[in-house]
Amino acid sequence: MPTIYDIARAAKVSVGTVSNVINGKPSVRPELCRRVEMAMQNLGYVPNHAARTLARGSNNSIGVLYPFDPDNHPGESYLEFISQVIICARKRGYYVTLYPNQESQSRITGIEQVVEGGQVDGFLVFEVEMIDPRIPVLKSREVPFVLVGRCANNDGLAYVDADVEQIIREAVQHLFGRGCRRIAHLGRRSSVAVDLRIYQELIKNCQQAGLDIDHSLCVWSTGKQNERRRAIRYLISRHQEFDGILISEGTTRFQFVQEALQAGINIPDEVAVIGYMGGDLDEMSQPGITAFDVQSDLIVEKAVTMLLDMCTGDSSGSQTLIPGILIPRNTTETRGNPSETKHQAGA
Repeated sequence: MPTIYDIARAAKVSVGTVSNVINGKPSVRPELCRRVEMAMQNLGYVPNHAARTLARGSNNSIGVLYPFDPDNHPGESYLEFISQVIICARKRGYYVTLYPNQESQSRITGIEQVVEGGQVDGFLVFEVEMIDPRIPVLKSREVPFVLVGRCANNDGLAYVDADVEQIIREAVQHLFGRGCRRIAHLGRRSSVAVDLRIYQELIKNCQQAGLDIDHSLCVWSTGKQNERRRAIRYLISRHQEFDGILISEGTTRFQFVQEALQAGINIPDEVAVIGYMGGDLDEMSQPGITAFDVQSDLIVEKAVTMLLDMCTGDSSGSQTLIPGILIPRNTTETRGNPSETKHQAGA
């Protein structure tokens, strides 16, 4: 897709002149205006965010593309990430606008309208999918953006993400070290890349460690209460078939532990529980739930800083992974022989 720089070269004028023509500034001589318009027509140019920004200057505002499902209650991570973005941006004198479209088609249409409106200088993109339809739109409009997450192909993209591979590798090692040999998984049902990565890494690392992982014990659930309850009760009904479980979402983790205890399941002796992204519920739970601090504050700080540097032309962006920090709690305390525990539980 041609850019304003291509138009400037074809019309033999400055980029500023192209920008003035696009934005209807009366200061451009008619002859130059005709040359720019002819170059735009010949090259099939569509005015984009870069041109508008050159004309208007900085808006001192960034947009946050964070899909929001009105059927689900916002989780801890959603509220935490958004509040941290606002705090970090305000430290640099920037405001934040949230664009929470959910449906795929309306989301793309909405992004196109937002970008063309030129109300923000750049975007943070959350809940990144493996093949994310928002990215081609942002790239074609030449608007600065940073992914908080990763796609399948990240060539030429700027991102900051949790080091999912390191986190899951350490989670499996931790479960193995606590005597677990048969692993289950309760993940978030979504199209977001991190959820697929967690599952893929769990399978890979369990196989490498020689652990048993039954695919029928890998269950997915949205945040809807009835679906989450069904998934939890299904796993509880089969709890004698596994002795360790990785649960991605904090609310789901908390509910699983409470319902397992009510069902008479001993945690961690019968089932050890570990989480991906830790939060307040893990600490408040009795017993406390082992989970990873993914350092969301650091992820957001680096993402916001990277985006603002891109908006001001001080950086072209980079690719950064943030390691997770394991916070061991009661749900993975050292246990006895897992086969003996299971045998005693079933006696």
